Amino acid sequence: MVTAAQAQAKYDRIADRYEEIFFYVGDIGARLAAFAGPRPGSRALDIGAGRGAVARALLARGCVVTAIDASPEMVGRLTADHPELTARTMDAARPDFPDGAFDLVTAGFVVQVLDDPAAVLAQARRMLAPGGTIALSLERQSVGRLGWLQELSAEFFAPDSPAEPEPESQPEPEPEPDAGPMDADGLDTLLTAGGFRDLAREDVEMPLPLEGPDALWEWLQPRGGTELVAALGERAGEFRARFLDGARTMAEDGVITLDFAATLHRARRPDRPPTGRHAYPAGRHGG
Repeated sequence: MVTAAQAQAKYDRIADRYEEIFFYVGDIGARLAAFAGPRPGSRALDIGAGRGAVARALLARGCVVTAIDASPEMVGRLTADHPELTARTMDAARPDFPDGAFDLVTAGFVVQVLDDPAAVLAQARRMLAPGGTIALSLERQSVGRLGWLQELSAEFFAPDSPAEPEPESQPEPEPEPDAGPMDADGLDTLLTAGGFRDLAREDVEMPLPLEGPDALWEWLQPRGGTELVAALGERAGEFRARFLDGARTMAEDGVITLDFAATLHRARRPDRPPTGRHAYPAGRHGG
């Protein structure tokens, strides 16, 4: 699993071309803002704002927008592009805002890269005014028809096996099973456990047609492909040839369609403060 620190470093590197690489974030950001349905004048906080896909859609709906992101590079570009909003570099798990400061909290494609999503949802609930709304988007991760690429990448990029077996040692306790990527049901479970109510969900399909194997190769280059292939050295040509062979199995009438998908999630903070195990301490959090 990618940690939040690794994600921050990655987004710092690609801040200037983020929405070119992740082509669907602009469209999904607008759809998430519409799904949230804020009234004009609503105080909105966008967590993990990136280059502003959700934030600018909220601005267009008349919201007063505050945007935070862990990447200073993202925040700098967001401030330059949208001076009408307030943008700050901030850890989503330790936001420096008072209780009940916002009517709406959004996060587009963020929860799946958080180290502790439950903690961030608890902070979101704390910062929401009674009856306030949280709206999230979650990328649906599926290997699907790209299974051949996963296998090819494992063959070329997996670390070499040790030449000799490791010496015998005392058995260690078995690690906890990996829960794997967050899915839509898992996110709804977190929202319910976090004290949110009136959950709603919407599926979104984001197909991307490409004109054949060469177009798929070119599409992947700015998305990390260039660096990976360069690291192969003399085997780069072999990898490209094998890649194009695999991509041909996906082509239908010369077109390859990448099947991206997402879910939109909406929930409400109850009008009354939670009690019992969902209660949270009063007062300002953060630092």
